[in-house]
Amino acid sequence: MRPSSIVRFDRLYLASIAVGLVGNILEWPLTMARLAENPDTAAMGSTAAVAAGGMIAIGVVIALLLWVFIARRGSNVAKWILLVFTVFAIGSLVVGFSTGAVILDAGGIVRIVAVALQTAAVAFLFRPDAAAWFAPAFEEDDI
Repeated sequence: MRPSSIVRFDRLYLASIAVGLVGNILEWPLTMARLAENPDTAAMGSTAAVAAGGMIAIGVVIALLLWVFIARRGSNVAKWILLVFTVFAIGSLVVGFSTGAVILDAGGIVRIVAVALQTAAVAFLFRPDAAAWFAPAFEEDDI
């Protein structure tokens, strides 16, 4: 049986992935405009759009793999990798606000919500009842 903190992690982390996807959809026109403005990516034509979509898809796959390893397999390594990614996401948000790259439009608000959900999800991984989930399991034959 999974601890309640892991169940809460499940819900919050999967919600953060879904909200992040909604944010990517909302920001897609802006992303395409930025790609068209940049001379290096504008020369690539539709390949730049495919690459941007591919990067989003790879990000979702990595997020889902981390979820599987944390929520289903109890991987301590995956937990720490997700913590690093979350710290990076928070830092990127702070830098984005300070440079004006993140604006408080629909996409910016959705990005803030996604990072907040991910941060809350990661916090549940460090609660006392989650510690047993990440503890190595020993069988009698191992002793």
